[in-house]
Amino acid sequence: MKKICFLLITALLVLACCQSDKKEHKTTPKPQEVKDTTVVAGVYHYQFDGFELWTLQDMERGMSMDLFPDAKPADIKKLVPTGEAEAAINGFLVKKGDDYILFDAGLGIDQGGALLDKMSMLDIKPEEIRTVMLTHFHGDHIGGMLTGGKATFPNAEVYFSIEEQNAWKRDGRVQRMLDAYEGHTHPFKCGPNVVDGVDAILAPGHTPGHTMYQLGNLLIIGDLIHALALQQSHPEYCPTYDQEPQLAAKTRKEVYDYIQDHKLVVAGMHLPHSGVIEEFHAE
Repeated sequence: MKKICFLLITALLVLACCQSDKKEHKTTPKPQEVKDTTVVAGVYHYQFDGFELWTLQDMERGMSMDLFPDAKPADIKKLVPTGEAEAAINGFLVKKGDDYILFDAGLGIDQGGALLDKMSMLDIKPEEIRTVMLTHFHGDHIGGMLTGGKATFPNAEVYFSIEEQNAWKRDGRVQRMLDAYEGHTHPFKCGPNVVDGVDAILAPGHTPGHTMYQLGNLLIIGDLIHALALQQSHPEYCPTYDQEPQLAAKTRKEVYDYIQDHKLVVAGMHLPHSGVIEEFHAE
Protein backbone atom coordinates (compact mmCIF):
# COMPACT_ATOMS: atom_id res chain seq x y z
CA MET A 1 0.00 0.00 0.00
CA LYS A 2 2.85 2.40 0.83
CA LYS A 3 4.36 1.71 -2.58
CA ILE A 4 1.09 2.56 -4.38
CA CYS A 5 0.68 5.80 -2.41
CA PHE A 6 4.27 6.74 -3.18
CA LEU A 7 3.62 6.12 -6.86
CA LEU A 8 0.53 8.30 -6.76
CA ILE A 9 2.41 11.19 -5.17
CA THR A 10 5.25 10.76 -7.65
CA ALA A 11 2.81 10.73 -10.58
CA LEU A 12 1.15 13.91 -9.41
CA LEU A 13 4.49 15.65 -9.00
CA VAL A 14 5.69 14.50 -12.41
CA LEU A 15 2.51 15.67 -14.09
CA ALA A 16 2.69 19.00 -12.30
CA CYS A 17 6.22 19.49 -13.58
CA CYS A 18 5.23 18.43 -17.09
CA GLN A 19 2.38 20.90 -17.14
CA SER A 20 4.61 23.78 -16.22
CA ASP A 21 6.48 23.13 -19.47
CA LYS A 22 3.42 22.79 -21.74
CA LYS A 23 1.77 25.96 -22.94
CA GLU A 24 -1.54 24.23 -23.42
CA HIS A 25 -1.64 23.07 -19.80
CA LYS A 26 -2.69 26.16 -17.90
CA THR A 27 -2.95 25.94 -14.13
CA THR A 28 -5.17 29.01 -13.69
CA PRO A 29 -8.44 28.90 -15.63
CA LYS A 30 -9.76 32.08 -17.21
CA PRO A 31 -13.43 32.65 -16.41
CA GLN A 32 -14.46 32.57 -20.06
CA GLU A 33 -12.72 29.21 -20.54
CA VAL A 34 -15.03 27.39 -18.15
CA LYS A 35 -18.28 29.28 -18.34
CA ASP A 36 -21.02 26.68 -18.49
CA THR A 37 -24.10 26.66 -20.66
CA THR A 38 -27.04 24.35 -20.12
CA VAL A 39 -27.81 22.89 -23.54
CA VAL A 40 -30.81 20.82 -22.45
CA ALA A 41 -31.76 19.22 -19.16
CA GLY A 42 -28.83 17.09 -18.05
CA VAL A 43 -26.43 18.36 -20.72
CA TYR A 44 -23.95 21.11 -19.86
CA HIS A 45 -21.36 22.69 -22.13
CA TYR A 46 -18.01 24.20 -21.16
CA GLN A 47 -15.44 25.93 -23.35
CA PHE A 48 -11.80 25.42 -22.39
CA ASP A 49 -8.60 26.59 -24.01
CA GLY A 50 -8.17 24.13 -26.89
CA PHE A 51 -11.17 21.87 -26.32
CA GLU A 52 -14.86 21.70 -25.42
CA LEU A 53 -16.49 19.66 -22.68
CA TRP A 54 -20.04 18.37 -22.34
CA THR A 55 -21.48 16.78 -19.23
CA LEU A 56 -23.83 13.97 -20.23
CA GLN A 57 -25.93 13.19 -17.17
CA ASP A 58 -26.76 9.50 -17.39
CA MET A 59 -28.98 9.55 -14.33
CA GLU A 60 -29.73 11.61 -11.26
CA ARG A 61 -29.19 9.45 -8.21
CA GLY A 62 -28.80 10.43 -4.58
CA MET A 63 -26.21 8.87 -2.29
CA SER A 64 -27.69 7.51 0.93
CA MET A 65 -25.67 8.14 4.07
CA ASP A 66 -26.13 4.44 4.82
CA LEU A 67 -23.30 3.99 2.29
CA PHE A 68 -20.95 5.78 4.71
CA PRO A 69 -20.94 3.57 7.83
CA ASP A 70 -17.90 5.29 9.37
CA ALA A 71 -19.25 8.83 9.06
CA LYS A 72 -20.04 10.47 12.39
CA PRO A 73 -23.78 11.03 12.92
CA ALA A 74 -23.10 14.66 13.90
CA ASP A 75 -21.36 15.30 10.57
CA ILE A 76 -24.18 13.68 8.63
CA LYS A 77 -26.79 15.68 10.54
CA LYS A 78 -24.91 18.92 9.81
CA LEU A 79 -23.95 18.32 6.17
CA VAL A 80 -26.63 15.95 4.85
CA PRO A 81 -29.65 16.43 7.11
CA THR A 82 -31.97 14.63 4.68
CA GLY A 83 -29.82 11.50 4.88
CA GLU A 84 -29.24 11.52 1.12
CA ALA A 85 -26.66 13.63 -0.71
CA GLU A 86 -27.39 15.02 -4.14
CA ALA A 87 -25.45 13.07 -6.76
CA ALA A 88 -25.62 11.76 -10.30
CA ILE A 89 -24.07 9.38 -12.79
CA ASN A 90 -22.22 11.36 -15.44
CA GLY A 91 -20.22 10.75 -18.56
CA PHE A 92 -18.09 13.47 -20.11
CA LEU A 93 -17.59 14.20 -23.78
CA VAL A 94 -14.60 16.19 -25.00
CA LYS A 95 -14.16 17.61 -28.48
CA LYS A 96 -10.61 18.41 -29.59
CA GLY A 97 -10.51 19.61 -33.16
CA ASP A 98 -12.80 17.23 -35.04
CA ASP A 99 -12.36 14.32 -32.63
CA TYR A 100 -14.65 13.25 -29.80
CA ILE A 101 -13.36 11.57 -26.64
CA LEU A 102 -15.87 9.96 -24.28
CA PHE A 103 -14.93 9.50 -20.63
CA ASP A 104 -17.01 6.61 -19.22
CA ALA A 105 -20.19 5.25 -20.75
CA GLY A 106 -22.65 5.18 -17.86
CA LEU A 107 -25.13 2.46 -16.95
CA GLY A 108 -26.40 1.59 -20.40
CA ILE A 109 -29.89 1.64 -21.85
CA ASP A 110 -30.87 -1.67 -20.22
CA GLN A 111 -30.30 -0.14 -16.77
CA GLY A 112 -32.12 3.10 -17.52
CA GLY A 113 -29.09 5.15 -18.50
CA ALA A 114 -29.70 8.23 -20.64
CA LEU A 115 -26.19 8.92 -21.95
CA LEU A 116 -27.00 7.95 -25.55
CA ASP A 117 -30.17 10.05 -25.42
CA LYS A 118 -28.10 13.02 -24.28
CA MET A 119 -25.66 12.46 -27.13
CA SER A 120 -28.52 12.36 -29.63
CA MET A 121 -29.72 15.72 -28.31
CA LEU A 122 -26.34 17.06 -29.43
CA ASP A 123 -26.79 15.30 -32.77
CA ILE A 124 -23.78 13.09 -32.07
CA LYS A 125 -24.00 9.43 -33.08
CA PRO A 126 -22.21 6.58 -31.26
CA GLU A 127 -20.32 5.84 -34.50
CA GLU A 128 -18.66 9.26 -34.24
CA ILE A 129 -16.92 8.42 -30.97
CA ARG A 130 -13.38 7.40 -31.86
CA THR A 131 -11.90 7.28 -28.35
CA VAL A 132 -13.35 6.05 -25.06
CA MET A 133 -11.34 6.46 -21.85
CA LEU A 134 -12.56 4.51 -18.83
CA THR A 135 -11.88 5.53 -15.24
CA HIS A 136 -12.61 2.02 -13.94
CA PHE A 137 -14.74 -1.05 -14.55
CA HIS A 138 -17.75 -0.64 -12.26
CA GLY A 139 -21.10 -1.23 -13.96
CA ASP A 140 -22.22 2.40 -13.90
CA HIS A 141 -19.14 3.30 -15.95
CA ILE A 142 -18.91 0.46 -18.47
CA GLY A 143 -22.54 -0.69 -18.69
CA GLY A 144 -23.09 1.66 -21.62
CA MET A 145 -20.19 0.16 -23.56
CA LEU A 146 -22.54 -2.59 -24.78
CA THR A 147 -26.00 -2.30 -26.31
CA GLY A 148 -27.77 -5.56 -26.99
CA GLY A 149 -24.52 -7.39 -26.31
CA LYS A 150 -22.66 -5.50 -29.04
CA ALA A 151 -20.23 -2.60 -29.01
CA THR A 152 -22.14 0.65 -28.53
CA PHE A 153 -19.26 2.63 -30.05
CA PRO A 154 -18.18 0.46 -32.98
CA ASN A 155 -15.45 2.79 -34.22
CA ALA A 156 -13.89 3.52 -30.83
CA GLU A 157 -10.47 2.74 -29.45
CA VAL A 158 -10.89 1.97 -25.74
CA TYR A 159 -8.33 2.99 -23.11
CA PHE A 160 -7.99 1.95 -19.45
CA SER A 161 -5.23 1.33 -16.92
CA ILE A 162 -3.48 -2.02 -16.96
CA GLU A 163 -3.95 -2.19 -13.18
CA GLU A 164 -7.72 -2.09 -13.67
CA GLN A 165 -7.60 -4.78 -16.34
CA ASN A 166 -5.54 -7.05 -14.09
CA ALA A 167 -7.96 -6.57 -11.19
CA TRP A 168 -11.01 -7.72 -13.19
CA LYS A 169 -9.59 -10.63 -15.19
CA ARG A 170 -12.15 -13.11 -13.83
CA ASP A 171 -15.19 -10.87 -14.14
CA GLY A 172 -17.52 -12.10 -16.89
CA ARG A 173 -19.21 -8.75 -17.41
CA VAL A 174 -15.89 -7.02 -17.95
CA GLN A 175 -14.68 -9.76 -20.25
CA ARG A 176 -17.77 -9.47 -22.43
CA MET A 177 -17.09 -5.76 -22.81
CA LEU A 178 -13.45 -6.36 -23.70
CA ASP A 179 -14.40 -9.09 -26.17
CA ALA A 180 -16.81 -6.74 -27.94
CA TYR A 181 -13.94 -4.32 -28.55
CA GLU A 182 -11.33 -6.96 -29.33
CA GLY A 183 -8.42 -5.51 -31.28
CA HIS A 184 -9.34 -1.98 -30.17
CA THR A 185 -8.46 -2.02 -26.46
CA HIS A 186 -5.43 -0.23 -25.06
CA PRO A 187 -4.40 -0.99 -21.47
CA PHE A 188 -1.84 1.60 -20.38
CA LYS A 189 0.50 2.59 -17.61
CA CYS A 190 -0.59 5.93 -16.23
CA GLY A 191 1.46 8.95 -17.24
CA PRO A 192 1.51 11.98 -19.55
CA ASN A 193 -0.05 11.90 -23.02
CA VAL A 194 -1.69 8.48 -22.86
CA VAL A 195 -3.77 9.91 -25.66
CA ASP A 196 -2.64 13.14 -27.31
CA GLY A 197 -3.11 15.90 -24.75
CA VAL A 198 -4.64 13.60 -22.11
CA ASP A 199 -2.65 12.64 -19.02
CA ALA A 200 -3.68 9.61 -16.95
CA ILE A 201 -3.18 9.62 -13.17
CA LEU A 202 -3.55 6.45 -11.12
CA ALA A 203 -5.83 7.15 -8.13
CA PRO A 204 -6.27 3.77 -6.41
CA GLY A 205 -8.47 2.79 -3.52
CA HIS A 206 -11.91 2.94 -5.08
CA THR A 207 -10.67 0.17 -7.36
CA PRO A 208 -7.06 -0.97 -7.85
CA GLY A 209 -6.73 0.76 -11.22
CA HIS A 210 -9.08 3.71 -10.71
CA THR A 211 -7.79 6.43 -13.03
CA MET A 212 -8.21 10.20 -13.33
CA TYR A 213 -7.63 12.11 -16.56
CA GLN A 214 -6.22 15.59 -16.94
CA LEU A 215 -6.59 17.84 -19.97
CA GLY A 216 -5.01 21.24 -19.46
CA ASN A 217 -6.63 22.72 -16.35
CA LEU A 218 -9.44 20.14 -16.26
CA LEU A 219 -9.21 17.08 -14.01
CA ILE A 220 -11.76 14.30 -14.53
CA ILE A 221 -11.75 12.58 -11.14
CA GLY A 222 -13.92 9.53 -11.82
CA ASP A 223 -15.30 8.17 -8.54
CA LEU A 224 -12.97 10.04 -6.21
CA ILE A 225 -16.10 11.67 -4.72
CA HIS A 226 -19.51 10.02 -4.33
CA ALA A 227 -21.28 12.39 -1.93
CA LEU A 228 -19.92 15.91 -2.40
CA ALA A 229 -21.88 17.41 0.49
CA LEU A 230 -20.15 15.06 2.93
CA GLN A 231 -16.79 14.26 1.37
CA GLN A 232 -15.77 17.77 0.34
CA SER A 233 -15.02 18.56 3.97
CA HIS A 234 -14.43 14.96 5.07
CA PRO A 235 -12.24 13.11 2.55
CA GLU A 236 -11.64 10.47 5.20
CA TYR A 237 -15.21 9.20 4.85
CA CYS A 238 -15.49 6.37 2.34
CA PRO A 239 -18.57 4.77 0.80
CA THR A 240 -18.90 1.02 0.84
CA TYR A 241 -18.09 1.18 -2.89
CA ASP A 242 -14.43 1.93 -2.12
CA GLN A 243 -12.63 -1.42 -2.25
CA GLU A 244 -9.68 -0.28 -0.09
CA PRO A 245 -11.06 2.46 2.17
CA GLN A 246 -7.81 3.52 3.86
CA LEU A 247 -6.06 3.85 0.51
CA ALA A 248 -9.06 5.59 -1.05
CA ALA A 249 -9.13 8.17 1.76
CA LYS A 250 -5.40 8.81 1.44
CA THR A 251 -5.70 9.19 -2.32
CA ARG A 252 -8.64 11.56 -1.92
CA LYS A 253 -6.73 13.85 0.46
CA GLU A 254 -3.69 13.95 -1.83
CA VAL A 255 -5.82 14.75 -4.87
CA TYR A 256 -7.68 17.51 -3.01
CA ASP A 257 -4.31 19.17 -2.36
CA TYR A 258 -3.28 18.70 -5.98
CA ILE A 259 -6.51 20.27 -7.26
CA GLN A 260 -6.21 23.29 -5.01
CA ASP A 261 -2.48 23.79 -5.52
CA HIS A 262 -2.93 23.89 -9.31
CA LYS A 263 -6.34 25.63 -9.36
CA LEU A 264 -7.89 22.88 -11.46
CA VAL A 265 -11.44 22.62 -12.71
CA VAL A 266 -12.97 19.35 -11.49
CA ALA A 267 -15.38 17.04 -13.33
CA GLY A 268 -16.72 14.05 -11.43
CA MET A 269 -18.83 11.08 -12.41
CA HIS A 270 -20.97 11.43 -9.28
CA LEU A 271 -20.90 15.18 -8.75
CA PRO A 272 -24.41 16.69 -8.79
CA HIS A 273 -25.96 19.23 -11.15
CA SER A 274 -23.51 19.94 -14.00
CA GLY A 275 -20.92 17.52 -12.60
CA VAL A 276 -18.30 20.28 -12.83
CA ILE A 277 -16.78 22.45 -10.09
CA GLU A 278 -14.88 25.44 -11.39
CA GLU A 279 -13.24 26.34 -8.07
CA PHE A 280 -12.87 23.38 -5.74
CA HIS A 281 -12.09 24.01 -2.08
CA ALA A 282 -11.86 21.31 0.55
CA GLU A 283 -13.81 22.84 3.43
